[in-house]
Amino acid sequence: MTAQQHRGSDDHSGDGDGDGDDAYLMHLRRRSVASRKRHGIPLTAGEQPGFPERLAGAGSKAGSSTTTTTTTTTMTMMAETFRGLVERHVPVVIPGLLRDRPRLWREWQRTSYLVDRMGGRDVVVALTPDGRADDLVPLPSAAQDSPPSSSSSSSVGKEGQPGERPGGAARVFALPYDVTVPFDRLIDQLARQQQQQQQRCEDAEAGAGCVAYLQSQNSNLDTAGPLSGDLAPLFEDLCAHDDGSIRADIDWATEAMGQHPEATNIWIGTGRSTTSMHRDHYENLFTVVRGTKTFTVFPPNEGRFLCDDEEFDVYRYRPTTSSQTSNGLPTELELHRDRETPRTRWIPIDPTQPKTSLRNRRYVHRHLDAPSHCQDDTAASNDKSPAPDPALQRYGYALPPLTIRVEAGDTLYLPSGWYHHVAQQEDQGTPGGEAGPDLCLCLNWWYEISDDMALRLAEMDDGTADLDAAPYEQ
Repeated sequence: MTAQQHRGSDDHSGDGDGDGDDAYLMHLRRRSVASRKRHGIPLTAGEQPGFPERLAGAGSKAGSSTTTTTTTTTMTMMAETFRGLVERHVPVVIPGLLRDRPRLWREWQRTSYLVDRMGGRDVVVALTPDGRADDLVPLPSAAQDSPPSSSSSSSVGKEGQPGERPGGAARVFALPYDVTVPFDRLIDQLARQQQQQQQRCEDAEAGAGCVAYLQSQNSNLDTAGPLSGDLAPLFEDLCAHDDGSIRADIDWATEAMGQHPEATNIWIGTGRSTTSMHRDHYENLFTVVRGTKTFTVFPPNEGRFLCDDEEFDVYRYRPTTSSQTSNGLPTELELHRDRETPRTRWIPIDPTQPKTSLRNRRYVHRHLDAPSHCQDDTAASNDKSPAPDPALQRYGYALPPLTIRVEAGDTLYLPSGWYHHVAQQEDQGTPGGEAGPDLCLCLNWWYEISDDMALRLAEMDDGTADLDAAPYEQ
């Protein structure tokens, strides 16, 4: 590490407590710095070369088809390696993990093949106006016919009440409108989304205002899943190995975890869809087949800074009464209260935005990573947002988030409990220049965590343990 990098690391420890700094949160921040150093996790995005580690020599099916002994030995070695990664609990990228599944890298690169292969089968598609499903959004005045409950911390009231955005609009947790359509109509809608994005025109074409994303997350690719095989043709492609064997999962990962994946999912969308900051209690192997994914992450022991204390009323998008139908999909959506779903806690932070942004500043007492002359940015004189509860102002103590860019052909191991925001970008140009939309197409396998890992994550939440399960020194 250079002298300049070392000085930057010391600065991030936050030894010089300022006026209004919480001593306990400063203590947690210093522990986070020590934890990142101990586990080789960068303190800033500028220190990221080499993170995450790239694990060479892994294939989805251990060994070759030469002998059973070779295959078994290699699988045992890879399983031991993966068990070590789970124990270390730091993300790694595995290049070429599914290189032995030829249809993914040949046929799936052509959108026309995917359409033909699906043969008109129906799929469940999530629709939103802006690509932000399962996220906090301001509640428009048009949705005030079913206002948030008065007991919610995100309740609507006079301007200045907790949970409001500047201008008086309450924030609610918005679920997408799920609709079942033939697969080819999903592809048509994705083409419209790209046309709209390229033209930078909000009313480019009827139906383009709704952003579609195949993101059902319910083991949608497994023929035994809730969709009862709607995506079976693509599942068959996934199972086909170049040596003629048939297997959907990753043998050494299944061996390491001692169980088959809880879910096998496919994700198909464009760059207009994003996933807000959250975490999953699964060990996640996430493969990009087309396009790119960008994960913005925090380790699980830093969750205390992400301010997930507030509960928000749950709303769901539905077609407006005046909405037209284009290609089987509505053209306009609006929010309606989902009274069957209880209020939910959600992380309000967007780590891709500065701490001083309109969305984040409410949770920042001061920006510890900013130069001292920039500290006033968090309290702009024209900010109409309500004065926050000091107990919520913890994001200013957070270390900078880290970004992981996953390219086509790469697989990310994202350990359970790691907080992540996800953005994506579709590929640019299909082979042979064929017509059809570019796509971001990904696969993932979720493995259930062990009881020991669940306990470790709970201890990290309590602030009593580090990534490696070692207790913090008091």
